[in-house]
Amino acid sequence: MSATFWDLFDNLLKQAESEFLNFNYDGAVAAWQNYYKITAKKEYINILQELEETWSAETFKDIPTLQRLFTLLQSYKDKFNKKEISNYTFQLYKKLLIKIYKQNFQSTAQNEVTTEAGIFEYLAGNNQAAASILSAVIESDQESMIARIYLGHTLIALKNQRDAIAILSQNLILNADRLHADDLYLSQFKMLYGKLYSSISNAEEAAWLMPFESWFRNWLIFDEDKVFYNLIRKKETNERIVQVKYYSYERYRHFARCLYIAEYARHHLKKEAGLVLEQEKYMARLDSHLFNRYRKKRKEIKPPMRKVRSV
Repeated sequence: MSATFWDLFDNLLKQAESEFLNFNYDGAVAAWQNYYKITAKKEYINILQELEETWSAETFKDIPTLQRLFTLLQSYKDKFNKKEISNYTFQLYKKLLIKIYKQNFQSTAQNEVTTEAGIFEYLAGNNQAAASILSAVIESDQESMIARIYLGHTLIALKNQRDAIAILSQNLILNADRLHADDLYLSQFKMLYGKLYSSISNAEEAAWLMPFESWFRNWLIFDEDKVFYNLIRKKETNERIVQVKYYSYERYRHFARCLYIAEYARHHLKKEAGLVLEQEKYMARLDSHLFNRYRKKRKEIKPPMRKVRSV
């Protein structure tokens, strides 16, 4: 089948990307410029400007360590999150860093139990290895948010949505305000955050209302995890001791963590009825409106029927 006029567009973009990934920056720019001349798509002028402001051949020359490669990845992701570069530009740099990883670091990194190795194994498409590495990292450092976020992405890639939601549930309770939209990685959570932010116009308040609203919609999964549970208990206790007056987002954060403790106790600590009542009492003091919604929801959840023993 002969090539059409429209194939020229795709070929120019493929050529530009290929030149870029082979460190031929000038050739890549020329291909993108030709693409713009044909299509008049203004976004590619913006992309050329972004590359001009961020590209430096020296940046990618003789990268000494995997840690340095990871730092570069984080710097470009930070620019993307701050809307300083487009997703297209971010993906270009990410592909370039993955190529460098495969060429220079992968053979040794696969045996490392580090956040950097786990993340680049995921980016390189080795999801099973990535999940194993990142799980080990979290086991030794429960508060490693970057490992937690990428473990979630890895579980999604492995089509293990249930465990991805379980780790996201923990992430929301631990540090909801440190998650970006992409870190939520499931459409229902992204849409919920967007809805909360549009109605509240405060990023931190919207973030810390996320755990409650997600629980209210039956989205969260609280697996038995004594280490994580003890971590949240300690944080909640310290916060209660230190704080006298809360900002709104701090009140929502504390409410979410109390909710987690109460629900974890219901599911996994059947003898801790007093603990549940204590958390609920404090939740009522923190926010009576949220607590009324919580209490109404709890009443709607019917306990499982007990089996009647035959005589």
